[in-house]
Amino acid sequence: LFLLARRIVHSPFGLSLQAIRGNALRASAVGIPVNARLVAIYTIAAFYAGIAGALLTQTTAFASLDVFSFDRSADLLLVLIMGGTGYLYGGLIGALAFKLMQDYLSALTPQYWPFWIGLLLVAIVLVGRERMSGWTLPIRRLAARLDWRARPGGAGH
Repeated sequence: LFLLARRIVHSPFGLSLQAIRGNALRASAVGIPVNARLVAIYTIAAFYAGIAGALLTQTTAFASLDVFSFDRSADLLLVLIMGGTGYLYGGLIGALAFKLMQDYLSALTPQYWPFWIGLLLVAIVLVGRERMSGWTLPIRRLAARLDWRARPGGAGH
């Protein structure tokens, strides 16, 4: 599913969605059917959500209303903010960072680990992703190099 999402992002459909995100009025002016593209991408997002729910039920062998709790929603938002919104690899990076921080901080302070993750969230919001991006430049360069090699015609083929 990640490879399918990557393919969608790098397709003309994905480029038209980026244009819509940038300026929907301008995208409409150049001939992109904005409403049709939004309906299509929301349908694809619903498909992904359905697959995720089915996989969660399959792995836990139980379906409960706990998946709709505020804590679960807050954790998902933290994962996306930590990894970067609007970035395909952001969910993976955020989930990895969140789980590593959760394990490390809960070993240090079992009762107060959410405070430290919340403090990091506040730092991200106050400092801004633009200023923090300098710290992650080596990781982004490595990801870009791996992405270039994976593309057709890259060094990996």
